[in-house]
Amino acid sequence: MIKILQVGSVSSPLKWVLLCSTVFLFWVSSAQAKHDGVEHDKTEKLKISAVQSDPEDVLDMAFIRTGKFFRGSSFKENKAAFKMCRKFDKFCKLWWFSDEFPGTLVMLDNYWIDIYEVTNEKYLEFVKATGHSPALDASCATDGCRDGNLWEGESFPRMIRKQPVTQVNWHDAQAYCKWRGKRLPTEAEWEKAARGPSGSLYPWGGGSPKGRANYNRKWNGNYTMTNVGSYSKGASIYGLHDMAGNVWEWVDDWYNRTYYTHGTKNNPKGYTEGEFKSLRGGSWVNFPDSLRSSFRRWSRPDVRFNDTGFRCAKSASPDIKFKN
Repeated sequence: MIKILQVGSVSSPLKWVLLCSTVFLFWVSSAQAKHDGVEHDKTEKLKISAVQSDPEDVLDMAFIRTGKFFRGSSFKENKAAFKMCRKFDKFCKLWWFSDEFPGTLVMLDNYWIDIYEVTNEKYLEFVKATGHSPALDASCATDGCRDGNLWEGESFPRMIRKQPVTQVNWHDAQAYCKWRGKRLPTEAEWEKAARGPSGSLYPWGGGSPKGRANYNRKWNGNYTMTNVGSYSKGASIYGLHDMAGNVWEWVDDWYNRTYYTHGTKNNPKGYTEGEFKSLRGGSWVNFPDSLRSSFRRWSRPDVRFNDTGFRCAKSASPDIKFKN
C-alpha cells in the first residue's frame, strides 16, 4: 500500500521539509511474504517518482500495480473445487464451477482498492449526507426477512458500527462509491487484489480458512459478522482484509457465464448490459469451496441480502509514475 502524505493543512516551510524528507518506498507483492508456509514470488521494491496530486481520498486503500495476473481456474482446479464442495453439499455439481474456466493471464492497469469492506458507520455517513435510503430491506414481508435488517431507520446497534454494511443492493453500492469519489471494482480488479498475480487459491495463499476468515456460521443477528480486519492472518498479499468470508462483495461487472472464454484479456470490464451482477468473496454462511478467490456468484442488481456488502476502487491517477 502506498502511504500518501497529506500536507494540505501544514505550513509552507514545514510542508517543504516534509516533502523533501519523505521517501516513498513501498512493496507491491508479486509476493511480499510467506503466509503460513505458502511462499509467494519475490517481493519487488518500487519507488514512486511523482507525488499523488489527486485531491480525492486514497487513505485506507491499497495500490495495485499494473501487470498480469492469473484469473479463473483450470479444469483440474475446477475438479478440485468440486471435490471440496462435495464434502459439504452432496448435491454439488461440477458445472457450478465452469464459469471460472478457462484460467488465463489477464492484464490490468494501475488501480486503488479499499483495504476494508465498507462498514455500517461509513455507510451511515453517506446516508446522512445524501438522504439515500438506509441499509435495510424495506420490502420484507416475513419475520425471517425482517430479522436480517440490523438497521432500524438511520440507526443501528453500536456494536455493529465496524462490521461490514449489508442489505445494500448493487445500485446502493455504486452510489456510495461515487459519493466517495470512487467506483466499484471490476471483477478482474477484485480477483487480482484477492489472489495476487500468481493466482493463489485464497487471499492468504493456501491452507484452511480456519482462523483466517469468518465463514460457516448460522445467522445470529448482530453477532453474525465480525468487525472488518478481524482476521489478520487472512489478509491478501496486497494487505486487503476479508476478501474471503464475512460478506459477499458487489463488483461492477454484469455477470456472464462464458465471459472468461469470449471476453477481452486486457482490462476486462464485462459486457455493457445483462440481467445479473457479479459478487465475489463468499460470506459468513459459506463453506471453503465458495471462499476461493476465483469463485463467482451472481444476483439481480436490485436485490438486498443480509450476507452481501462491498468495497470501492478507483483508477490510479495518471501523474503517479514508477521507476524500478
